Amino acid sequence: MHDILSEILRQREVDYREKGPSFGTGIPSERQRPINPFLLNPGLVLEIKRASPSKGDIAIDLDPIGLAGHYRASKAIGISVLTEQRYFKGSLDDLVSIGSVIQDVALLRKDFLLHEDEIGISYLVGADAVLLIARILPEEKLRSMASLCREFGMTPFVEVHNDADLKKLAKVLRDGDAIAGVNARNLKTFLIDPLVPAQKRELIPCKAIYESGAVSPGACRYARSLGYEGMLIGEVVARNPQKAPIFVDAFASMKPNRRGSFWKQIAKRREDSNRPLVKICGITNREDFQMVASFGADLIGFVFAKSPRKANGEVVREVVAEKRMMQNPPLMVGVITDLDSNLALEAIDLAMKGELDALQCHGKSAPCMLQELARKYGDQVPACYAAIGIGEIGDVKIVEDLLVEGEPRVLCDAQVGNQSGGTGVLISDPLLRSLEKTGPLWIAGGLGVDTISEVVRIYRPELVDVSSRLESAPGKKDPRLIKRFFEEVNNGYR
Repeated sequence: MHDILSEILRQREVDYREKGPSFGTGIPSERQRPINPFLLNPGLVLEIKRASPSKGDIAIDLDPIGLAGHYRASKAIGISVLTEQRYFKGSLDDLVSIGSVIQDVALLRKDFLLHEDEIGISYLVGADAVLLIARILPEEKLRSMASLCREFGMTPFVEVHNDADLKKLAKVLRDGDAIAGVNARNLKTFLIDPLVPAQKRELIPCKAIYESGAVSPGACRYARSLGYEGMLIGEVVARNPQKAPIFVDAFASMKPNRRGSFWKQIAKRREDSNRPLVKICGITNREDFQMVASFGADLIGFVFAKSPRKANGEVVREVVAEKRMMQNPPLMVGVITDLDSNLALEAIDLAMKGELDALQCHGKSAPCMLQELARKYGDQVPACYAAIGIGEIGDVKIVEDLLVEGEPRVLCDAQVGNQSGGTGVLISDPLLRSLEKTGPLWIAGGLGVDTISEVVRIYRPELVDVSSRLESAPGKKDPRLIKRFFEEVNNGYR
């Protein structure tokens, strides 16, 4: 895939050599505005953004001063100003003009800074914080530029994406304060993965901002649930400024909670695993729980719906006691199909008490179930995700819509007629190919010892979910089949 970041950096060095650190902009001899603390309180940083390499023109004719004023009125805690000229069509003039009017909101200079003399320029044009991308800066230069930010009274905003970046951040923090930014977008490919910020949050010992990819209020709530103090939003509010207050309110309505904890655990398991995550569903007794956990299941599902594999609270409470004695216990998921049923209410109660780690809202009504849970429980909402039956191309659109609404992942199950789950058939190849374009695959349906190796080899799913084809009888798992299943998963991934 084309390396967009390398192209940007090559061209930036050419422009720097030809035009200097001001890139041709007239720089004030003195700073014209006071220093504002950056991310003093939780909230959103909204961006002045005309274009991007991935989306092309976004709001090419925007009025930077007017838009910044709207962001301020919307109660943004910071305004990010993209100053890169060629690919994002910004300029330092935007920062100067906004700073001349907006005196009491922190301004972030967002650019691909590579040289120490750009820090002094940032101060003079009115920046209160400066983006420093750990990936593109050697450790010593990153530390030097961060120290210069502090000397000018500005905040170094250090963007990280991988483990090497985190090591650089740790060195920066030894020298003084900084704010971290975790980019959900891979700057090399410009692809977005919301599990990257989930995995990184626990590794960052300072305030942090979630960057890139949010296009809905649900994505704002997701970021806050992970424990991020801030979130940076660009494209969607630059295109639709009227949405700014909605996004601000959505972030403010949430707090770190069990939903965020669940996705952080999923992200860590993915990071630590050299195979797809495995969910074994339809557990009905303690013995089967112990057995599938011993083979390394990452998630274990309990069905709270009419089914030969129906579970109940007593079984869950029994296995919770077992789980507490395990070093790396699996996550426990309650599968529900109807929010109003007594079985679903029991599962929700178990999730609210922390005895279930998450709820799997299964079926065509899953999007409505997620919305109702969010409405009813607000910032106390239990962890939950959707499982959607995939039988035709229109079902892929449901998955796409859920991801846009801020769901990090959606489980895709085979749909046959009106039945989703327990069908014993695989999702068809054309539909799986369409689903691949939406992001990492979570798949169920028709998976067993005879099919899993090929599915893993061809589609490289992130998570596989299996139930009925690993049983000796309905509701009773077969240890020989479980063992062979894990062997075949590993075979397919080699």
